[in-house]
Amino acid sequence: MENINLQVGLSASIEMEVFNKSSAVEMGSGDLDVYATPAMISLMERSALSAVSLHLPKGYTTVGTAVNIKHMAATPIGMKVRAVAELVGVEGRKLTFKIEAFDAVEKIGEGQHERYIVESSKFRGKVYSKLNS
Repeated sequence: MENINLQVGLSASIEMEVFNKSSAVEMGSGDLDVYATPAMISLMERSALSAVSLHLPKGYTTVGTAVNIKHMAATPIGMKVRAVAELVGVEGRKLTFKIEAFDAVEKIGEGQHERYIVESSKFRGKVYSKLNS
């Protein structure tokens, strides 16, 4: 692995509007037309990826390996949501993030997320070699 020097404190925020396709009904995670937990987790992961992706050498990315969150409040379809990720730990290739999500009224989720730095082509090659098994 190349010499990658990521600093604790890197952060990113991503905002989006909640559409029907990100509802619990559409995602199959519930039967109410509110923002789905899997959609919130996806937004949180995207904010973590964004926090570090510009700081990685060409050919490297991160992959999510663990998510531990609480979904604390429901959000209606049509409202905007925002996820914020802050890099709080770097141990070799392992990155740990504090993640939070908010709607226009309150904090809706919080937790921790882990990602690992990988070389894209090697990772892809290993994964797709499963098709030849």
